Order: sequence, then structure tokens, then C-alpha cells
Amino acid sequence: MVYNETDNKEKIARIATELFAQQGYNAVSVQEVCEKAKVTKPTLYYYFTNKKGLLEYITDTYGNELISSIKEALLYEHDFIKSLTKVLKSEIQFAKQNKDYFSLHLSLLNSPEDSEEREVYKKKIYKIRNIYKEFFILSANEFGNMRSKEILYSEMFHNIVISTSMMIAKRQIPDDEKTIYQIIHSAVYGFAD
Repeated sequence: MVYNETDNKEKIARIATELFAQQGYNAVSVQEVCEKAKVTKPTLYYYFTNKKGLLEYITDTYGNELISSIKEALLYEHDFIKSLTKVLKSEIQFAKQNKDYFSLHLSLLNSPEDSEEREVYKKKIYKIRNIYKEFFILSANEFGNMRSKEILYSEMFHNIVISTSMMIAKRQIPDDEKTIYQIIHSAVYGFAD
């Protein structure tokens, strides 16, 4: 068997992602990652320098992919509902394909401000929130009733998207057009409609 350095690095990152998602970043030790990945600490340190470097690698790999998909879905095309539907479907697809990372992503979004994991992820959090915010600002130019509430609405809708995506990835709610329609309709027109 030929030893492939890239495969070993990816295996460590995949196992760490799974552990971080299940237990939280702070609860997982480097030793635990090494034991589950069947590698030595020097091997992990060779690839990632330390635990923080491992998290940086994971968030750069998956986080950049997520940001790219959100950015593409929220390109402003003067069709508000179509774009909201597109980004919801995009994040659902990402969450289904990357369940462990998406769970970690939710944890990182809600991590304490002064934590190491927040320090690692804060630029990505800012980018994601900014994509949503810019989309809502552009939309408010066409929908005057959203003016001065763009940030609030963008944050609220982003929270709907991430919670819906996780619930669908965990099969807690159906992944079908009816569910997508109901979620978008409720977000746009209110729950009492």
C-alpha cells in the first residue's frame, strides 16, 4: 500500500470535525483526535501545528465552500423570493452533504466572543452575515417597507436558514418543496398569515 500524506491529513481533519461537532471544540483534546485517527501527536502537529491550526484548516476548507455557495445563491437578481428560496436550498444541500461540519458551524456561530474557536471563525461569521445583510439592503431598495430593518431581517432570515437546514439534515422535518415553500412564505409574510 502506498502511503498518501494528503489522505492522512484529510482523515485527521474529518475525524476532528466529527469530534468537534459531537462534543464541542473545547471538550475535545488533541490526544482524543490522535487516538481516534490512529496517529501520533507529532503527526497531527506536523500537519496542523496545534489544535487551533486544525480548526483553522477545517473551517478554511468547509467554511469557504459554504460562503461561496451562500454568495452564489444570494446574487441580487431582483427576485426576492427566488433568491431566498435559492439560499435556503443551497444551505440545506450543504448541511446534508456535510452534517458534521454544519453542526460545528452552528456551534462556532454561537461560540463565546472571547473564545479561541470564535477567534478562528470570526472572519467567516462576518462574511456570511455580510452577504445576507448586503442582499437585504439591495432588496430594501425595491421593498421600501424593509428600509431601516435590513440588518434585523437578514439576521432573522439567516437564523431560519441555518436552523431549517440542520433540522432537514437530521431528518426532523421533510425535505420537500412544500416545506421549503412554507418556510419562505412564513419568513416573507409572517407566521400569522
